[in-house]
Amino acid sequence: MPFSKGQSGNPQGRPKKGETLTDLLREKIEVPKTAKEKLTRKERIIEQLITLAEGGDLAALKYLFDRIDGRPKESIELTDGAVDTRLREIMSHDQ
Repeated sequence: MPFSKGQSGNPQGRPKKGETLTDLLREKIEVPKTAKEKLTRKERIIEQLITLAEGGDLAALKYLFDRIDGRPKESIELTDGAVDTRLREIMSHDQ
């Protein structure tokens, strides 16, 4: 066992608000534009992402579609026999 009984694996707990990588990135990316700038940093990054996707970058395309349309749902197909067998098992336990 890597930890003694009763000892936490993360004794300091979750980082306080504003200390996580996401918080720091969000703070840097959401800097308001100055009078000289046409776009915010976030808008410039989005424009670059779109440019990459238009240029055929598959990772950029996938990221955009996942964000816009959501990830495709995954499905599992069961054969009729497997479904019938499982249904019989479930129904036999109810009686």
